[in-house]
Amino acid sequence: MSHRSAAVIVTYEPEYKTLSRLISLVAPQVRKILIVDNASTNSADWQPRLPAEKCEIIRLASNEGIASALNRGFEHAQKQGDLEFCALFDQDSAPSSDMIDRLETYQDSLASRGPVAQIGPYFFEHNRNYYLPFIESQFGFPRRKRDPGSGTWTTADYLISSGALVSMAALKAVGPMDEGLFIDYVDIEWGLRARAAGYQSYGAFDVRMEHRIGEAALEIAGVKLAVHKPLRRYYYYRNAILLCRRRYIPVAWKVNEVIRLGIKFFIFSALSKQRAADFAMMSKGIQDGLRGKTGKFHPAEPR
Repeated sequence: MSHRSAAVIVTYEPEYKTLSRLISLVAPQVRKILIVDNASTNSADWQPRLPAEKCEIIRLASNEGIASALNRGFEHAQKQGDLEFCALFDQDSAPSSDMIDRLETYQDSLASRGPVAQIGPYFFEHNRNYYLPFIESQFGFPRRKRDPGSGTWTTADYLISSGALVSMAALKAVGPMDEGLFIDYVDIEWGLRARAAGYQSYGAFDVRMEHRIGEAALEIAGVKLAVHKPLRRYYYYRNAILLCRRRYIPVAWKVNEVIRLGIKFFIFSALSKQRAADFAMMSKGIQDGLRGKTGKFHPAEPR
């Protein structure tokens, strides 16, 4: 067991079996498990069954979003006094039984290169049935980095939050997650902000983890795109525009994101099974992003 790390698990209406499996994999690897629950209505079904000696449950009064939940977890981790890292997980994450130990080893070895923000595993994404590349901008273009077969590490602009081992020192220097984003682009924003502050993110090809993004996949000309609920489309487009307005976000990232989301706007407006709702929510997201609106989405009240 590592005494250097805590795990922060964000939950919302979790299934006990899935959450219990995650806890059983993580518990032997960390000092403490901090479960931040975003006002689940089924808490009576699973909270009393968790190992009280290892788990601390932080109950939020309402669904405050992933950024707020992670920040509450970080605050409780800081109260432990001497923790060096926080391992972040979604409620359905499936890490290996030695993942945190191996990421800690990478944190130690990479520290000689300069300040480390975080390091994360190489994800196998089930809906699209392939490993997600790490992303890093080079010469103004996003480079998608896949395992070269040598089982080593690589630099990255940002990481998926689930599975990332975040340095507490980096959190103190860079600041907490941006709660105004609520859910999407939270991990991207923090990674880019950390990089602007001189803290590097890394990906470990030989540390694997399973992950699922979206509800399903839509295949267009051999390319599989993640399918999300219309509400998530709103956050994607709004938050992308919010990030494009910030000075510390690289220009190359902004240009690539505008092009990428522009293409997806037309694809999902024309080909999605829920195309009308997708179009409406993407359009609303663009509108609110241009207005600088942040926080949780609230549907307009009927007149």
